[in-house]
Amino acid sequence: MGELKLVSFDVWDTLLSVKLFYRSVALELAKITGRDSASLEKRLIEGYRKVRAIRRAGGFDDSKIVSMTLDVMAKFLNIDSEAISKAILKTAESHPAEQYLIEGAKEAVSSVKELGLKIIIVGNVVFWPGKINRILLEKAGLSNFIDGQFYAEEVKISKPKPEVFYKAISEFDVQPEEGLHVGNSLFEDFAGAITARMGAILIDENVGGIVKLSDWNAYIIPNIKSLREIVNELLSS
Repeated sequence: MGELKLVSFDVWDTLLSVKLFYRSVALELAKITGRDSASLEKRLIEGYRKVRAIRRAGGFDDSKIVSMTLDVMAKFLNIDSEAISKAILKTAESHPAEQYLIEGAKEAVSSVKELGLKIIIVGNVVFWPGKINRILLEKAGLSNFIDGQFYAEEVKISKPKPEVFYKAISEFDVQPEEGLHVGNSLFEDFAGAITARMGAILIDENVGGIVKLSDWNAYIIPNIKSLREIVNELLSS
């Protein structure tokens, strides 16, 4: 690995809790549809898993990922797609985004920034566009630490394809071996980053501490609070 210059992050369940966001979306959908918010929240999470599985199997066109997944979710919930989009936008704009922050996420991102590294977001999307994530990250107080955000529907490539990582880091004149990607998905984040020849950190609450997998800079950590320790180690090696 080369000298570490850049750290990229996934968004959902890495920096922000998707479950808590869906809880807020369900409240807005309940206002629109008159349906029970608790059952809507459960269906939203089920639908999210469904569309992620289809995406993972290559069932969506990256250039049309938002509209295609929104159509699937609309049919799954039996709710008009425009109502779903309206509820998501209303949630992003009117609900406090700090409530979605993963514990330790803001401190981890700020500490990496203090070390002089570039920080970017490399995120997949499902049935809402990257602009929603931008609103949430801004309101949660993370945008000041972020140098660039790259979302699948904007770059027309989804993780784990290595091209999405190449596209993002090339904007900062960084080589893959000079980058480190952090995420919670074994397939999209961890395997994707390694395939792109970047360092990789998988967040998995089932491990008891930091696990280094090989001579490559590949780690599993129990939570994002452990990130600073790894970054310090890489910078001093």
